[in-house]
Amino acid sequence: MKILAVNWRCIKNPEMGGAEIHFHEIFKRIAAKGHSVTLVAHKFKGAPEKEAVDGIEIIRIGNKFLFDKQFKKFYKTLNGKYDLIVDDISKIPLFTPSYVKEPVVGILHHIHGNSLYKEIPAPLAYYIIRKEKQIPKYYGNTPIFTVSESTRKELIELGQPEKYTDILYNAINQELFYNTEIKKSDIPLITYVGRIKKYKNLETVIDAVYLLVKKIPDLEFIIAGTGDNESSLKNYVHTKNLEKNVKFLGYVTEKEKAELLGKAWLFVTMPLKEGWGITIIEANAMGTPAIGADVPGLRDSIKDNETGLLTPYNNAELLSEKIFRLIKDGKERERLSQNAKNWASKFSWDSSAEHFLRKVPEWYPQLKEKTV
Repeated sequence: MKILAVNWRCIKNPEMGGAEIHFHEIFKRIAAKGHSVTLVAHKFKGAPEKEAVDGIEIIRIGNKFLFDKQFKKFYKTLNGKYDLIVDDISKIPLFTPSYVKEPVVGILHHIHGNSLYKEIPAPLAYYIIRKEKQIPKYYGNTPIFTVSESTRKELIELGQPEKYTDILYNAINQELFYNTEIKKSDIPLITYVGRIKKYKNLETVIDAVYLLVKKIPDLEFIIAGTGDNESSLKNYVHTKNLEKNVKFLGYVTEKEKAELLGKAWLFVTMPLKEGWGITIIEANAMGTPAIGADVPGLRDSIKDNETGLLTPYNNAELLSEKIFRLIKDGKERERLSQNAKNWASKFSWDSSAEHFLRKVPEWYPQLKEKTV
């Protein structure tokens, strides 16, 4: 197939996140199978207008504020060069089925909904939420992959026909985590790896640490990653006088991430909402159970009382109790650790790529010969 994909961001964008990793890992494998994959994304400072990354041709146009309108204009110059359009519905939906002539498949990571009010100014949050509610209107006859059962259910509740939904799972670099060997930290260590955003609600984890250090003085909480809430979060740590217990690593390489997750006793995350939670599965692959908020997405990636624990959102006291229990109960922590490793072994990017190529011809039989 000749595939044209569209996402606001590409894998090299400084603001990229899980959606971009999901696309890149799956479609570089699809490209390796002989299919032609072109991604159109918005420009950012220092990036060339065209480059090839892992077999994917990236074309950058416009800017991050008007990309939806700019892509529509760009598409009209293509004159039917592609067999399939992949609309990676991240941020503001592009509503491609309203003007694209080729078969379209969507990929949706999560329905943001009211969680946006925690992250961005209210007028912009309202605008995006209103656009999300229009997804069934514009994509109602368009197949859409989601990354978790929670998101799939939300999409159906929004009005998308169930027959046009399916799951295209997030996965991990199995080889990296399998080949990374490292011992657990000698002192109690919990960690978070990911973007530092308001909706990630790391303040609640810090509040839990504040309660825990009274009982476990040498407890460490290491945060790896960057984001626009980093400065505010560091100030919050300062107000709690927790600089000795809470450390910020900033950006880490994939190898460093694997080692940090391997050393940790627990991975802790407390977002308002997630599409799935790739770093949870990465932590699991290193034998590290996760404690996370009982919210959409994490209910799928964390198997409560099997691979980790779910806990009510924004309840620091209960979170601290669950962390304390697992730190003190090595036997239970080891049980969860073994279950977590088994759970993580089920998620591979190769399987997700193969599922995409199997499922698309079921929706579009005319593409069957091109996907064999």
